[in-house]
Amino acid sequence: MHDPLIKEAEKLEERSKSQIKLKNYDFAISLLNEAKELYSKIGLTEKVGIVIREIVRIKNLKRTDPTTNTALQVLKEKVNSEINEDLEVIEDSEKKGYAILDQARELAMEEKYNEALELFDQAHTIFNELNYDFESKQILQQNNEIKEYLRWKQTGKGLKNKINIKDIVALATAERRRDKLQKQIEKPNISQTEKIPTKPQEKKETIESKYPKLFQQRIKELEKEQKQMQFQGNILKERENSRKQQIEERRERVRSLQEKKKREEKLLKEAEDLLANGNQAMINKDYDKTTTSYQQAIKIFNQIGWLDQTRTLQKELRNIELYKKEEQRKIEQKILIKKKDDREFQERVDGITNEKLRYEEKKFQQQTVLPPLIRNKLEKVKLAKIKAEKKEQMGKFERVISRFQFILEEYKSIPNDVIDLSREISLTEQKLMELKEKK
Repeated sequence: MHDPLIKEAEKLEERSKSQIKLKNYDFAISLLNEAKELYSKIGLTEKVGIVIREIVRIKNLKRTDPTTNTALQVLKEKVNSEINEDLEVIEDSEKKGYAILDQARELAMEEKYNEALELFDQAHTIFNELNYDFESKQILQQNNEIKEYLRWKQTGKGLKNKINIKDIVALATAERRRDKLQKQIEKPNISQTEKIPTKPQEKKETIESKYPKLFQQRIKELEKEQKQMQFQGNILKERENSRKQQIEERRERVRSLQEKKKREEKLLKEAEDLLANGNQAMINKDYDKTTTSYQQAIKIFNQIGWLDQTRTLQKELRNIELYKKEEQRKIEQKILIKKKDDREFQERVDGITNEKLRYEEKKFQQQTVLPPLIRNKLEKVKLAKIKAEKKEQMGKFERVISRFQFILEEYKSIPNDVIDLSREISLTEQKLMELKEKK
């Protein structure tokens, strides 16, 4: 007998669980209160106690859950954390890459090429992940030179010139080396000029004749160093430009994240408003409005990537269709019950009317055979009733009471063996009591 009520209460409990997932604690509590009333109505006190404990638990959850303050704080913390982590990772990786690169250069200078290659590869991986193109290209170039040198060395067919590692490790030493060579070349020139004054052409011939091989070798080294210094200057300039570009790119990423955070905050506020409207419509059983609000909220959650909320709302939308059908079924059932009650009431009214008509007909038949004196009294009573009803509508209760007293006396004066007027007497006495109360 109570199965429909039990099922209804269980549905309400199930709906409250989905609302807890949505953090709609107030709506979940209202659903559980309805379930509690149903359990109380059918006498399931044990279930009532369980529902009450669940309501208390949800209230505590609502009070202690920090996410109930606003979901916007969650988004802010998430985005700020992403920004800080991104910057920290970039800085840590950059420091680690340069430390490994310095160690690799030192090993290469010590001709420990295999160990240096491993560290160069590690540094290349780090700088490649950071999109540091300059460092990555230089490391690849250095690796290729080392590998080429090792291949020539292993074949034994003859070695290339020894690898110049210093152009990567210590560019500053190149400038000092160039100054030293320049002084070594110019010093004999100054000494010779002081001792033997000659013409410029004779001075040149004297130097070339005195230091022919050393002079040519050092001139070539000087030209090479000058080209190398120019090349390294260009590299340093390129590296500086690359660093500025990377810094600007990092700043642009931060700005992009901040703008994304603002957009998501705005969208999340819109989604929260839609959920609030949908929940209120659910309480009012306006399922069409609830469906529209939830569908709009789903679009926003999909846009910002909150897929868990999307799945929960989609499940709730399927439940809303069931609630809507159930509500429609209840309405139709109420309409059928009302129609049935109206029909039964009309049948009772018709029965009473028919009975009254039969009574009036019987009474009329009796009156047709009554003596003239009795018929005359009944005619007077009929006229008195008409006049009494008019006076009653006018609110003149004194006259109405006097006329019904006259009617009562006339009824009582007619013998029962001639005509039975006990019903009319009883109704007249009741009417007099009501009139006296109104007075």
